[in-house]
Amino acid sequence: DHIIRVPVPSLFLGGHSLSSTAHWSGPVQQQGVAAGTQFSSQSTMELGTVEEVKALAVSTGRSYVRMVMEQGGEILGSCLLELYTDITPATCQHFLTGVGGKFKGGYQYESSPIHRIVKNAYIQGGDVVDGTGKGNPGWALPDETFAVKHTAPGLIGMATCGEPHTAATQFYITLQPLSWLDGKRVIFGGVVDAAGFELLRLVEGLSTNNERPIPELTIKSIQLVC
Repeated sequence: DHIIRVPVPSLFLGGHSLSSTAHWSGPVQQQGVAAGTQFSSQSTMELGTVEEVKALAVSTGRSYVRMVMEQGGEILGSCLLELYTDITPATCQHFLTGVGGKFKGGYQYESSPIHRIVKNAYIQGGDVVDGTGKGNPGWALPDETFAVKHTAPGLIGMATCGEPHTAATQFYITLQPLSWLDGKRVIFGGVVDAAGFELLRLVEGLSTNNERPIPELTIKSIQLVC
């Protein structure tokens, strides 16, 4: 079961939710990496057009993916993900393989569910096998680096089976800082647009049953912008 395995009841009760502006300010600063390395571009940019995203890509040298979420036939919104291709190139390329629908076995992220919402913590998706959170595609991805820390909401990382080097296709997006995951999960990107943060706030507030959204929340579309 590809889960993040953190003690949610004790650590998150009374924590700040996504609506707290204290968790939504400015670019992320990280420790333990080369000085001057940036982990997040302008986290509240509008970035509504392809031209704007391409201009950002020219300035950062990174890749950008647009993900649209749908629930009950209604589009909830989209988020723009900046992939840290300069820090985690192998993990980013693996993610882009799923974005392009080219995982082994024909698996792809499009139409797969966001199967788990842990309020005040993270949302989780990417089970391209059966959507339960327990799907096993038959391969594993090495942990590339733990250079990027869980210091802010909107960061995307690879979920594992709880042991090193067991990531496959499932990912999570943080809803607040998750420092207890530092050194355990590989962060490879983050949400950079204002609409994306609004979507995360909306998703965090959805009704759930045993942390699964009701009705089902799915990735309507996901594509590489540039």
